[in-house]
Amino acid sequence: MVRLKILRTELLAAGFPIRRLALMLGFGGLMLACIAHAAESTGTAVGPIDHLLTMPYQPQGPVAGTLRLAGSTTLQQAAAQWTAGFVRIHPKAVCELASRGSGAGWKSLASGANDIALMSRPLTDAERTTYERETGRRIVAVVAAFDRMVWIVNAANPIETLPWSPETGLLRPAEKTSATAPADAVTAWGSLVADPAWTAVPITVHGTSLDHGTRWHLDRLLTGTAACPIKVVEHETVAEVTEAVAADRGGLGLIGSNQGNWPGVKRIPLAVSADQQPMADGVAGSARTPDCRPLFVVVTLPKEGGLPPLQREFLAYVLSQAGQLDAAKDGLLPLSRPEIHAQRELLGWPVER
Repeated sequence: MVRLKILRTELLAAGFPIRRLALMLGFGGLMLACIAHAAESTGTAVGPIDHLLTMPYQPQGPVAGTLRLAGSTTLQQAAAQWTAGFVRIHPKAVCELASRGSGAGWKSLASGANDIALMSRPLTDAERTTYERETGRRIVAVVAAFDRMVWIVNAANPIETLPWSPETGLLRPAEKTSATAPADAVTAWGSLVADPAWTAVPITVHGTSLDHGTRWHLDRLLTGTAACPIKVVEHETVAEVTEAVAADRGGLGLIGSNQGNWPGVKRIPLAVSADQQPMADGVAGSARTPDCRPLFVVVTLPKEGGLPPLQREFLAYVLSQAGQLDAAKDGLLPLSRPEIHAQRELLGWPVER
């Protein structure tokens, strides 16, 4: 394995094509090819993926029982991969998966109907505080992967990039008229596009409902730290969002980069300055740009003590080479080594530097 890693590193450093390298390196190369495909399709750098080969899943022992998961539709396919891979290793375990949105996943976990919530948004302070006060248990939300988000506009829109900063967000607030007046949001494309034909075209933001993690991220990126509420036309699914933007000349929406290309819309990159610092609510151990949305696996624990064996082994699988490869197969961005270490520390697990 050491010789394989050295050869792989040397060839990559020399600019050797990663797919040809995969063919040369046999089984280990096959795994590298799979995650390389995900990297190429999502624009992920090879660096973080390369660390996966040094972090295999090492079960503490066999486990049995039923593990119930529910939540984010964004994580549906990755979770299906995780449960299938986990059960192959632990054949006496049974995994039940339901995808009904991040909010529904949290509610089912809080009520005790499920063992794990899959969430594409963080828990709010109110959710965490209320649950811990009422149950005497504690909550741990582990980042399991990242989802790169992309903005979409109507295909006729001439805009090429969307400038963003944490202070002003995307729809930059205008200057205040007084010290107490609220900042107004940019409401027409003329503020973002030089084409005079678009000066008076209103910006209409289309998004999913508040129960979805994508909506949380949309609200977070729209106006930054400024108190600048913006009306969002709500839809039930990503498909409905894209259809609405395609039918609306001034439409603007947000979807996951792995959610396909849709007719009638075009993707617009977020322009973030190179010296931009991670956001205040960013993930520990991570320096991802704000268009990378963290995806969470949420569990509850007693005040003292750790997870039951079944949940512990499942999380260990998710945070391993095998589990991160499963996420990459779904087009999600796998965690880097520092990010995995940060999640293990959050769980109180030992970390090998």
